[in-house]
This record gives sequence, C-alpha cells and structure tokens, in this order.
Amino acid sequence: MQLNADKRETTGRAARRLRRQGRLPAVVYGQRATTSVELDTHEFERVYARSGRTQLIDLVIGSGRPSKVLVKEVQVSPRYNTLLHVDFHQVSLLERLQVDVPVSVTGEAEPVRGGEADVLQVLHSIKVECVPTKIPEVIEVDIAGLAEVDAAVRVSDLRLPEGVAAVTDPDDVIVKLAARRVAAEVEEAPAPVEAEPEAEAETEEG
Repeated sequence: MQLNADKRETTGRAARRLRRQGRLPAVVYGQRATTSVELDTHEFERVYARSGRTQLIDLVIGSGRPSKVLVKEVQVSPRYNTLLHVDFHQVSLLERLQVDVPVSVTGEAEPVRGGEADVLQVLHSIKVECVPTKIPEVIEVDIAGLAEVDAAVRVSDLRLPEGVAAVTDPDDVIVKLAARRVAAEVEEAPAPVEAEPEAEAETEEG
C-alpha cells in the first residue's frame, strides 16, 4: 500500500485552509527527525481502510524514496466526524515494535447454542511485540471448545504466529461465557399486612 505526501509549511490555523482544499495535515515521526507533511484526504481514507494501525504503508514524500510507516494516531473532529490530523511512525524492518492488534471472536460454544450463556468479550485488542513485517492483521479467538458456563480464554491460551509475542498480561481474560440472566416473568405481590386487633377497654362495676 502506497501513500503520497508533500512537505508541509503551513501550521496552526492555516491547516484549516488545507482541509477545505481536501488536504490532510500530518506528521511523520522518523528515526532521527520529524517531518510535517500534507496528503490527499480521500487517498488516506482509502489506504487507512485497508491498513488500519497494524499494516505497513509505503509513504512517498515528494520525489523521495518510499518510507515504511505505521499509522500512530488519527485525530477526528467530534462535531463533524471529519479527519483533522494524522501521525505516522517511520519504522525499521529490523526493529521490534509493540502494537495493539484487534481481536476477533470466532466459533460457537455449546452453552451459547443451548441458551445457557452469552459471550462476553473483555478485551478487544491485544498488545504484541514483533518486527513490522510480522504484525498480524487480527488475532482470532475460537470459543468453540468452551464447554461450560464461566469458561474463558486468556491471553496465555493464544497460539500466536512465530516471531510474535504477547505483551498484555497472560492472565488477562479475553473472552468468557457468562451465565444468561433471565428476568422473572411474574413478580410476587407483597403479602397484605394484617391489622392488629384493638384492645378492648375493661370496666369495673362498683
């Protein structure tokens, strides 16, 4: 995946003009230097839809040679849901990185099929360490083998690709089968409170 960019001179409020022109401000954090760039917003959206934050992008600045980068952060306007700024991290193919990789739950456990449990996904991403070329697109967690309520898959249960090591605590639960709670259909009415009989006054004849 290749992405083209140009060096950027404008900063601060001038970046608004770039966005109106369909250009997206960005910063590339390199091994030794930081470079401000701008790129086509639609082109970035197309590439980012495929790469996410885990796949390498060949970033070409001007007429220079491609640099291997990862998307580090994407800033989005909370009001208009439009892109504001992007941070890239230039990487070395020999450098081990720590990256958050999304988790995908697959399979169907028997307690879920039987209506006894629901799937509770606790972690939606796992932090791993590896060289950039080994970063998985997604980590699949198969729950088909979970046979009883409260059974769980932990980080230590994962079978990661060769060269990929989990950084997240191995005891952390990724997904578990939680007992399904069924609300009572009929609520018991409160029992009526019986009134205490009034004491009769006794009279004496003189």
